[in-house]
Amino acid sequence: MTEGYVFMQTETVPFQKAEALERFLAKFIDLLITCAFFAFPTFVGPLAALTYILISDGIRGGQSIGKRVIGLRAVLAETGEPCDFKRSIIRNSPFALLIVFWFLVGWIPYLGKLLFIAAALVVGAFELVLVYTDERGARFGDRVAGTVVAVSKK
Repeated sequence: MTEGYVFMQTETVPFQKAEALERFLAKFIDLLITCAFFAFPTFVGPLAALTYILISDGIRGGQSIGKRVIGLRAVLAETGEPCDFKRSIIRNSPFALLIVFWFLVGWIPYLGKLLFIAAALVVGAFELVLVYTDERGARFGDRVAGTVVAVSKK
């Protein structure tokens, strides 16, 4: 009767799940760094901001600067190994797409800024709901990349 069905077993998680507030603080620090890069003149600043947000979790064993300050680490969900650059790019692409969206609509007086703020709120709210509702705290980017955020081992 169970032919054709695959049952998934719940395995013991090899790491301690990060709290939502800690994750928010770490991302906030990373977004401050991204904004600082974005402020550089010409195309260099936005390119640096986009690059940082994409690869930040592949730096120093799964720790962006924000995660390092707070004591967190992005790890592979199955093995607990630190996040690499490829998975960092995948997991942070929703935030990078917001930067690209800014370039597409930010030049439109008033409406561009409103559209960007609306998009950022939608993406942020969606990611936050997933962090709170998923038992491992995996947001959309984590689910696609196969990663989670864990407390860093000292």
